[in-house]
Amino acid sequence: MDPATRIVIDYFEQINHIPRCSKQERRLSRWLRQWAEERSLAVKTDPAGNLVVQVPGTDGFEHAPTVILQGHMDMVCEKRADSAHDFSKDPIRMVQDGPWLTARETTLGADNGIAVALALALVDDLDVFHPPLELFFSVDEETGLTGVLNMDPELLSGKILINLDSEDEGVFVVGCAGGRNTTIKRPLDVRMLNGGYELIGVVAQGMQGGHSGVDIAKHRANANKVMARLLGAGMTAAPIRLVALQGGTGRNVIPRACEALVACRRDQADALERVIDSIADTIKQEYRKADPGLTVHIEKKGPVNTGRRGVTENDTTMVVNLLAALPDGPAEMAEEFPLLVQTSANLSMVEINNNALTVTANQRSSVPSRLDAICLDVEAVGHLAGASVHTDTGYPSWPMNRESPLLRRCTALYRDSFDTAPTVQIMHAGLECGVIGDRFPNMDMISLGPTIENPHSPSERLYLPSVEKVWRLMVALLASFKSEG
Repeated sequence: MDPATRIVIDYFEQINHIPRCSKQERRLSRWLRQWAEERSLAVKTDPAGNLVVQVPGTDGFEHAPTVILQGHMDMVCEKRADSAHDFSKDPIRMVQDGPWLTARETTLGADNGIAVALALALVDDLDVFHPPLELFFSVDEETGLTGVLNMDPELLSGKILINLDSEDEGVFVVGCAGGRNTTIKRPLDVRMLNGGYELIGVVAQGMQGGHSGVDIAKHRANANKVMARLLGAGMTAAPIRLVALQGGTGRNVIPRACEALVACRRDQADALERVIDSIADTIKQEYRKADPGLTVHIEKKGPVNTGRRGVTENDTTMVVNLLAALPDGPAEMAEEFPLLVQTSANLSMVEINNNALTVTANQRSSVPSRLDAICLDVEAVGHLAGASVHTDTGYPSWPMNRESPLLRRCTALYRDSFDTAPTVQIMHAGLECGVIGDRFPNMDMISLGPTIENPHSPSERLYLPSVEKVWRLMVALLASFKSEG
C-alpha cells in the first residue's frame, strides 16, 4: 500500500471505529469537531446535523476560489444473517484481501466513510497545496438525502463542489437520478386456523442484494419477488393462508432475504412442498450466474396450535398477487447513455404486522416525467389491491451541464495524470448533488471516488489501488486553482 493510501485508510479505520448508521451520526460529528478544533479550524453546523469545516488556503492560494469537498457521514448498516454484530456499539472490522478492503460479516462503510477520510487526509498532508476549502459532511444521506434536503444554505459559501460519493474510479458523474418512495398499506382479514392445518416455513435467502440504484441492472434476484413466485406457484397446488411475512431491510437496498410462514391443509402439505421445491430449482437456475448464493429452504413446522391465526385465503392471494404485480428492476434505459438505466423500481420491503400488510417501494429516474410515470405504476397496483398508497416528495435529479468548467478541468487533469481519458456519465442513484444543485443553482459540481463494489451489502469492498489514483487526481486538482488567485 503506497504512503498516501495508507494515510487515507488509517483515517478510514478510525472512522470505522465510530458507529454511524443513518440518523446516528452524532458520535462521528463530535469526533470531526474535535479533529477540527485540534487544528484550529472553524466549524459550522445546522439544526439538521450537517457539518462544515472551514480550511484556509495554503500559501499562495489565499485568494483562490473556495472549493467544497463533500461526502456523507452515515452508512448503510447491513450484516449477514448469522452475524452478532451490534451496529450501535461495535466497530466495523476491516479485512484486507489482496488489493481489496472488505469487512467481516457487515457492510464496510466505504460508502461514504472513504470520502470523509480522503478529505481529512488532504487537509493534514502538508505537501498538498489547496485553495480555501469547505469540508461539507452531511447526515442521513442513505435514508432519503434528508440531511441536504434540510440543510441551512448559510453553511456554504463556495461555488465549486466535488462530491466524493461515486463508486467507480475513472468515472466522472455529472448527473443523477431523482427518487421517491412509495408506501402501500392494507389491513388484512385474519381469522382462526383450525386443527386441520399444517404450518410450513419458506425462506428465500443468500442473495447478493446491493444498492437499489447502481446495482439494479446487474440482474440480481429480489428476495421479495422470489417469494411471490414461490408462493404463487404453491397456490396452484393447494390453498394457503399466510401467517407471517418479512422481507427486505431498507428502501434503497435490493432485498437479500424474505421469510414466510404459511398454513395449508395437512393432507395437501406434501403437494405444496413439491411445487415450491420445483419452482425454487427453476429460479436458482435462472440466477445461477447473477446470484449463485440464492437458496430456498422449506420446512414443515407441524400442526397448527390452538389459537393460531392466519390471513384468509382471499387476502393471502391478494398479497401474493400484489407482490408479483409490482414493478421491479430496470424499466427504461437512458437515451444518451444506452448502457445506463434511466428509470427503475425496487420492491424494497414487505411485512405483515398487527393484521396489516406494509410494502415499501423505491422508484428512480433521471427524467422527472418518467419518475412520475413509474410512481404511478406502483401506486396503481396498490390501489387495485384495495390498499392506501402514499408516495413521498423524494429528491430531485441532477441535470447534466455539458459546459461545466469543473468537468473540463477534471477531464484534462485526469488525462495528464494517467494518459487516458475518464468516462463521463450520469448515475442511476440519488446523489446529494441533485439537492445541492436545486438549493444552489450556480454551483459547479462533479462527483468522483474510488472503486467500491456491492455497496449496501455485506459484500461491499473497496479497491485500494483506486484510492491512490483518486488521491493523485485530487492533489493535482486542488493545486490547479492557484493561478486563479
